[in-house]
Amino acid sequence: MRTKGRFLLSLSSGNSGDTRMAAFKLDTKKAIEAAATLLRLSPDRSMDRKRLLALLYLADRTSLEDSSRPVIGGKLVAVPFGPIHGEVLDMIKGIHRDTAEWAQYFENDYPRVRLAQDVQISALSRYEIDLLNDLSERCSGMDTWDVAESTHFPEWKKIYYGPEKHGMSYPIKLEDIIKEVGADKSQILKDAEEKEYFNALFAVTK
Repeated sequence: MRTKGRFLLSLSSGNSGDTRMAAFKLDTKKAIEAAATLLRLSPDRSMDRKRLLALLYLADRTSLEDSSRPVIGGKLVAVPFGPIHGEVLDMIKGIHRDTAEWAQYFENDYPRVRLAQDVQISALSRYEIDLLNDLSERCSGMDTWDVAESTHFPEWKKIYYGPEKHGMSYPIKLEDIIKEVGADKSQILKDAEEKEYFNALFAVTK
């Protein structure tokens, strides 16, 4: 059973003994399937990378609010046009460890990303597929910059306009998103611990 890339929470204990959530690990397979689902619905099966990254962020944020878990996970960063999955951008740019897997299906024609090879959807749930389809439909009448602007939630504003601003990108703490969407942090930690145990049992090297 292949479990590499499944999202996984890193847990750490502070001096006070409390357990804090660090980040969900990127699920590369689901990231590929999610991007392919969105691109299939776009003219010429291509999309501006800013639009794609914004839609993926909206999907993860909405899923976190609805089900206490993201669709694809991964490191989140605040950049000038909004919050994005930093690792997905790295795969688009060809500098991520899983770039070869990504490049089997997508072509980078800056600033656009094109679906070059059909992807079999097997990792995404029906809820996640419906969520991606719904986001695509709701944003169909918006231009790319409007879609990007729709992601300017408090967690992005807090980081990008905060006192520690010193460059072009800044990490976004998942704890901040959880606080803003009102998700159940205890349930997220419980689910994460169960997934960590399952992945440890069945993990294989790629």
